[in-house]
Amino acid sequence: MHKEGMGYRRISDFLNRSGIKTHTGKTWSNSKVHANLKRMQERQERIAFRNKTYPSQILEFRIKE
Repeated sequence: MHKEGMGYRRISDFLNRSGIKTHTGKTWSNSKVHANLKRMQERQERIAFRNKTYPSQILEFRIKE
């Protein structure tokens, strides 16, 4: 909804009208919507960083006796 241009207050009004509660069972406010979207974005960035693969490169490998 936010990516489509809807503001935090409108999103919170929509969630409250739809009867959707927060994980603690309370009503939504614009600051709660903002905090949840921010945490979701941070989580997605962490997952993308964790799943990033790097090419393997071994240089000058020798076995010493």
